Amino acid sequence: MSTMINSSNPATDVCSICLGALVQPNMDLFTTACQHQFHFVCLAKSVEAQNHECPLCRTRLDSLSSIIHTPVQSTPIPIQVPAQAAAPVASSSSTAPGLWFTLKRSLNNAFSWMSKSSSSNSTEDLVDEAVVRALSARIQGARQRAANGTTELALITATTTLEFGGQVSTQASNIYGMVTLKSPSLLPITASEKELNELRVPIDLVCIVDVSGSMEGEKITLLKKTLDYIIDQMGPLDRLAIVSFDTAAYNRSNGLNMMTHAKQQTLHNAVAQSIHAGGGTYIGSGLEMGIQMLTSRRTKNPVGAMLLLTDGQDNQHHDYSQLMQTLPDGVVCHTFGYGLGHRAALLSQLAEQGHGGTFTFIDQVDAIALAFATALGTLFTCVAQNLSVKLEFDNSYAVTHSHSIYRHEPVQLPSSQVTFKLNDLNSEENRNLVFQLNVPALVEQSNNNDIIGHVSLKYTDAINRRQIQTPAVPFLLARPAQLAPDSPLLVVNYAVDLQRNRAETSRVLKEAVNEPNYERARELLNTQLAKIRASVSAQDPLCQQLIRDLEYHYTNPSQFATTMTNMYMQHGQERYTYSTATTMSANCYMTSGQERFRTLASRYK
Repeated sequence: MSTMINSSNPATDVCSICLGALVQPNMDLFTTACQHQFHFVCLAKSVEAQNHECPLCRTRLDSLSSIIHTPVQSTPIPIQVPAQAAAPVASSSSTAPGLWFTLKRSLNNAFSWMSKSSSSNSTEDLVDEAVVRALSARIQGARQRAANGTTELALITATTTLEFGGQVSTQASNIYGMVTLKSPSLLPITASEKELNELRVPIDLVCIVDVSGSMEGEKITLLKKTLDYIIDQMGPLDRLAIVSFDTAAYNRSNGLNMMTHAKQQTLHNAVAQSIHAGGGTYIGSGLEMGIQMLTSRRTKNPVGAMLLLTDGQDNQHHDYSQLMQTLPDGVVCHTFGYGLGHRAALLSQLAEQGHGGTFTFIDQVDAIALAFATALGTLFTCVAQNLSVKLEFDNSYAVTHSHSIYRHEPVQLPSSQVTFKLNDLNSEENRNLVFQLNVPALVEQSNNNDIIGHVSLKYTDAINRRQIQTPAVPFLLARPAQLAPDSPLLVVNYAVDLQRNRAETSRVLKEAVNEPNYERARELLNTQLAKIRASVSAQDPLCQQLIRDLEYHYTNPSQFATTMTNMYMQHGQERYTYSTATTMSANCYMTSGQERFRTLASRYK
């Protein structure tokens, strides 16, 4: 092995660890016994993280490992250099330092470098704001043409529904209510493939992938194909970063790269050469590097996201709650757990803390690409961000309970004014916010005014970044002095009953996966099954599929908990993610954008 100062490499002009230019001022190079060259600081960091093989050909680096793990102080001290490496390195300059001096200096530089931020070697391709604004104008124009030239497009519509059409005015009661949000298609159904590819919001995406030893074999092969698929789907205005982790994190893309054709090819090469399985698992290292990349951005694309995939558990348990609080606003974290070895509870928690991201359980190796493709179809069709839904009721009407998973203010209920916080809404998605409402007895007869409250929306248009405030939509409830028992106003609303079944099923599933006693968990599901079967909407296709999925008996508690975690997230968020053969009820949430990207992903198997 030998060290050099800015020596050229005939085989490549980049360091395959950091993907930065190999020759840089004051950056020492290291040539391994297998004749591969790297920045010394990059290779030292890799060895310090217990990776004792050449990143390109897996040749052992035992000599370098013994040097790296010798304590180094800030003041140069004698280093025990292996005898076979003691000869001076040939140099074009007669005053060039020998190997011993160079190696001492390189080690001190390396350890100084490693003490800095884990992302200090990242770069960022800056977003061209003018180009992004021009693209936004083109998308807006396409949307207006689809809406027959309407100048103001209400991207999201809100409708209100109560469990009953009326309640006797002299009696108090507690009924269910619902707000339904609906987002239309981003582009018309007649849009060409070229328009679908070009007329979408640019994104900043960081992929954080587990490359620990358990990923060896077919899993790492398919993971690399999936990363190739993601790279190919990025447009020239999108920015992508790839972080791999075992016990340490590795910046495989040298920061956020604008996905020009040349940068795509560079990342394809990095995936092929640098993604290898080996070592333990520390999810926090990958999360920290990915969040740092997104936090330190000098420029931003309209949409930001992290995709985290792992097939295992940390070698030691960690709580990442504080770390996830540093995730920038507007960035959503989606998590993926492959097989039964991962901690579904941790990954679902990371997704929820990651601004309402999704968790996906991947039960088959060849489904990795489909799972990531589904997430891409979600990200590429975002139409609204920072969505808040404000409910305001009159007098002593008050929301007593929320049956939706979304955060609300005030946290403590009852309250006559409640604001739900949703992070994003994508093309063709629906959200149904289910709650219970206290209906007071009226002292005086109402004057034929059925309006008891309103709902309004506020959000950021992801296309043009404008703040949108929608007109208030009323809640209607008749309050006559008397109602006949067979009055149509006392018929349970079918839509509310259906969404109550969905929301309650999600809540029960969460209770079941947190129940350590498997038999008790099954009892919770059986009770919910009985409630669905006895409900007004029992014969609805969604309820029938829920019944089939809840009836399935799993071979072991681990499989049950992991699959049910995926299912409760799907139904709680009303968002499709990859589903196993036993959780088909979530298929009703799939959008055309997700379906399109899943079709593209099938080519990468």
